[in-house]
Amino acid sequence: MTDISVRTTDLAGMVVATPAGRLDLSSYPVLRDSLLKQAAREPAALLVRLGPEFETASVAMLSVFTTVWMKISEWTDVPVVLVAETDQHRHDINKAGLAKTIATAPDLIAAVELAQEQPLRRFRRLELPGSIVAALLAREAAREVCEAWDLTHLTHDALLVASELVENAVKHSRAPSVLRIELRRSGLSLALRDGSPLPPTLTASPRSVPVHRGLELVDRLCRTWGFAPTFDGGKVVWAVLALRPTR
Repeated sequence: MTDISVRTTDLAGMVVATPAGRLDLSSYPVLRDSLLKQAAREPAALLVRLGPEFETASVAMLSVFTTVWMKISEWTDVPVVLVAETDQHRHDINKAGLAKTIATAPDLIAAVELAQEQPLRRFRRLELPGSIVAALLAREAAREVCEAWDLTHLTHDALLVASELVENAVKHSRAPSVLRIELRRSGLSLALRDGSPLPPTLTASPRSVPVHRGLELVDRLCRTWGFAPTFDGGKVVWAVLALRPTR
């Protein structure tokens, strides 16, 4: 089994991730999951430095960055920039065709400039108690941002999704949580961070129950949804509403 590690630093709110070791079939999931966990922190950008300490078993292994980019484009939708610091890495990236989908830069300064060119995003962060009143606060926050951001056509769905995410967390963890509502290129994102490591499950409630339909309702309303573990042992459950009707 091949070892690979990822060193991270903070740069003006951006995460700079520097992998070291050999990327092959055994280390592929390690690098993938490490980068996805960094993205789950919702930094301003994720900059991946490919320097002399990083090598690949084959050019095909570089598809790990496409996989990470595709996952992040659903959520958290943070900008990703590959920093190819050697001629070999630049050659391999071009050969793999990564530059067609992922922003690339020759050095860290150029990468920061690319990341800063991304459009500004609006967000609202709200700390919630571990009680039933949390759902009321979440719905009110969703209503306020839809009105403030000229998204009144999404108000109904946003209220339902916010309520279901929060009620599900309160039901299973009874602990404080944090709701983040963000307007992105990919849509209106609602993400709830709580202290429970248990993954959410998609189970349908009886049709006779008109409310508390859980993630079944989230799955119906949203363009995409999912969850990601956090470094403190908890998780983030996220959902993205399309900015334009898809139904």
